[in-house]
Amino acid sequence: MSTNKTNKQSNRTKTFEDLLRSRLAELRTHVDQLRKDMMIEDEVDDEAMQASQSRNRELVTITMEREIRNISEIEQALRRILNDEYGVCVTCERSIPDNRLQAIPWTRQCVDCAGGGFKRSNRSYGQPAYGSSLIS
Repeated sequence: MSTNKTNKQSNRTKTFEDLLRSRLAELRTHVDQLRKDMMIEDEVDDEAMQASQSRNRELVTITMEREIRNISEIEQALRRILNDEYGVCVTCERSIPDNRLQAIPWTRQCVDCAGGGFKRSNRSYGQPAYGSSLIS
């Protein structure tokens, strides 16, 4: 029975590893394309076009930074797979549900530890959901 459970866990991890590797390849290709796009410098005499190009470069830079962070997260997830630590919340050490891993396969935390969950029973109507001190 233990071998069957190990095989099932191995197949589950392999599925997520394939998903992570696929997403990693996509992100690397996208970042490479964004870098190439940024390298193209057009001489523009019009101030409006210069402003537009500047704004576009800013947006591309923001996108690249986000994609590079995602690449790093995916690489860390692949290391966790190698170390048999994948799918375990780094905060509470409980198993991360498959539906969360399907949505964000590189996640390191369960929903509750990531701050995505909140206790509805602690919330009374008319009070802020997160205990904001801005509303008295």
